Amino acid sequence: MTTRIERLRVGPIGENAYTVETGGAGFLVDPGDDADAILRFIADKGIAVSWIVLTHGHLDHTAAIPALLAAWVGSPPGIAIHAQDAHYLGARGEATNAALFDAIGAPGFFRGYWKGMPEAGLLLADGDLIPGTAFRVIHTPGHSAGSICLYEAESASLISGDTLFRDGVGRTDGPDCDPSALQASLARLAALPPETAVYPGHGPRTTIGRELSF
Repeated sequence: MTTRIERLRVGPIGENAYTVETGGAGFLVDPGDDADAILRFIADKGIAVSWIVLTHGHLDHTAAIPALLAAWVGSPPGIAIHAQDAHYLGARGEATNAALFDAIGAPGFFRGYWKGMPEAGLLLADGDLIPGTAFRVIHTPGHSAGSICLYEAESASLISGDTLFRDGVGRTDGPDCDPSALQASLARLAALPPETAVYPGHGPRTTIGRELSF
């Protein structure tokens, strides 16, 4: 099975959106901004996207969803997120995101980007597979309570969201952050093979061995 992961950098703070094609299935990860650019990117890559998978619910990783779904040709993809971050979407999404961006001193970002979000169509839990793929959910709380990474063993690939970056980790000053939980999540990721390619939510690709060799 061949897995292809492609990155598109979007938004004013450089979020990474990813398209993933594996075993004939396709999904989109963390569409944080620039819906038109994301749609062109998907078309250029020729990927049939069945799911939008969110590594966490923060608005800088989800803001393009309303425009994407409004412009989608054909049946729109479902939205998948960990159950503990589902309140960033749907009826509770506005209040949840407003509280987060107020807490981190960025209310202007929220006001500039918020649009009503649909509810999630699939609530993920640790160990679940993204439908039609071998990407398994690793629940990695810390940056948010429902942060996840997506791991495929055969290709040694990890999509890490804001849990792990090149030369850094996600911030832990939000309302549902937990520094101790983040350290436990990083220790769990450190058990993956050191050659595992890490595709983070911001910044360039790295490896588990480079970031988490103790």
